[in-house]
Amino acid sequence: MRIRSTKSPAAGGLGVSLLAAALVLGCGHSEPFPDSNYGSENPFDDTPPVRLTYNTAADRGAAWLPDGSGIVYSAQQASRGDADVCLAVLPATGGSQRDLWCDVPVGPDRRDAVESGAPGPEGGIAFLTADGTPLGVNPVREVIAVAPTLDPRGRAEVRTFPVTPDGGLPEGTVSFLRWLDPTRLVYVGAQFRTKMHCPTCTVDTVRIGQGVSVIATDQPGGSPTALPGTAYATGVATSGNPDHVYYTLAGDTRVYRRTLSSGVTDIVHDFGPAGVVRDISLAGERLAAVVGGRVHFVVDPLFGPVQWDSGGDIHVVNLSSGEDSFIQSERMLFRRPAISPGGNAIVAEGYGVTIIRVSDAPIDFDTLVSKTSDLYLYGAP
Repeated sequence: MRIRSTKSPAAGGLGVSLLAAALVLGCGHSEPFPDSNYGSENPFDDTPPVRLTYNTAADRGAAWLPDGSGIVYSAQQASRGDADVCLAVLPATGGSQRDLWCDVPVGPDRRDAVESGAPGPEGGIAFLTADGTPLGVNPVREVIAVAPTLDPRGRAEVRTFPVTPDGGLPEGTVSFLRWLDPTRLVYVGAQFRTKMHCPTCTVDTVRIGQGVSVIATDQPGGSPTALPGTAYATGVATSGNPDHVYYTLAGDTRVYRRTLSSGVTDIVHDFGPAGVVRDISLAGERLAAVVGGRVHFVVDPLFGPVQWDSGGDIHVVNLSSGEDSFIQSERMLFRRPAISPGGNAIVAEGYGVTIIRVSDAPIDFDTLVSKTSDLYLYGAP
């Protein structure tokens, strides 16, 4: 693992849901470490990077509590007969799960999932739920919901999907759910697609970003509103200023900020030769993002423009100074980093990388990226 820092010039320049995959693949019981450490707030191994979870399936979608005291995430449960994706809470330093809620939104006779958990400024949480039949391939119903505490069982529904937001494209699912203020959420609306590149290949799943949308939580069933110019969005973040929304676009090296009151869009940082940026998170003036790595933006003959993404390096940028530091691992690719409220720590999904020889030719190697993830904790560079 390497951490590097460079000074960047001022920003400028021109300008199908994983829920379904989770329900198809089933899920695995997530334990941060063996039962002998039950109740601990220390990780099993504190050698950097700190591995927070050890799961035969996947742990993903981490988000910090507003005071930085804990981390919420979605935990697949392979040991359960209903193959739920549950909502879990960890201490900020790692250790044993504080809480684990399953059977949401329906119960043990359905395949349930809670994804994209977003703890709110007043102690509650917003999230996306999905449920399907035990042997079904796709979710039957997906809903944005909010709860007054972290317990998702006390939820109230905000909006069911699919939906076409005002001024936007049809959305079948949601990712990167964030609070804009106590009564509004912002998210990336998406469509979920699957594809087999050859008759014997593993099925690939991809989210195609339809755009960034804003929705009111105090108007159940209301229509979201799309932000202009955000088609094929690949990430969204908020800063605590309810007038600003930050976002990234497929195949683009730039991070954009839209001022809602004026409709003005600015470029706040351009990663340039470092590569395509996505999966952004913001704490004050510190922005964390995934940049470069195994990402390809193409015009697919079946889907149209699509970004295939297996992860990349984590960059942390000071938006005031332009200083860009990054975390690079030769054995891992990262997705969805979440920077802590104080800006001093990052938790991210880590996907193992294996290099294999595919023939006797000296340079004929292939890179295999794990399809499941665990959570890793870093000090922000």
